[in-house]
Amino acid sequence: MFEDEDQQVIKPTCAKDSSWLPVIGFTNSLCACFMCMTTDHASIEEYKQKFFSNHSTSCPCGEVKVQTREHIVMECDLCDPSTRPCNIIINSFIHFLMDNSGAFSFNNG
Repeated sequence: MFEDEDQQVIKPTCAKDSSWLPVIGFTNSLCACFMCMTTDHASIEEYKQKFFSNHSTSCPCGEVKVQTREHIVMECDLCDPSTRPCNIIINSFIHFLMDNSGAFSFNNG
């Protein structure tokens, strides 16, 4: 769950003009990365393992055996640590993705 700047819970919907789209709708690629991160359907090693059983699950940073979404957002040395979200405000995750453009992008793998 994410909150807006007023700490109100933002519930995702598939309706046009849903509550998330005005916040994450800067670009199509940013919106796609946000949705991949949120739904845990991103081009990361943990997800690839579901389809390719012999695929390595380690993170390219070399620090963990399994590259997870939590690792990328909170720990990975390949992402700028100054941009890590420190709360569940949706904008903090948007800024993280904007500053770490390769995170959760299918362009990286």
